[in-house]
Amino acid sequence: MTDLTLSDDLVNRIEKRVEQTEFETADEYAEFVLSGVVTRVEREAERSSESSTSREGVQERLESLGYLEE
Repeated sequence: MTDLTLSDDLVNRIEKRVEQTEFETADEYAEFVLSGVVTRVEREAERSSESSTSREGVQERLESLGYLEE
């Protein structure tokens, strides 16, 4: 496990949110939120790398949007 340093303001905001959730600690809540954000960023990066700017990538993207017939 690694420690992270957060501003006092952010910690206070997280602690207030925890009171409105089923999480028991600010650490649990912060890990849950960060995990979700990192997963979303990784998926977006993966999608971005899959749809390259090559002619094929552009054509596939236009087809998926319905601008070209498949």
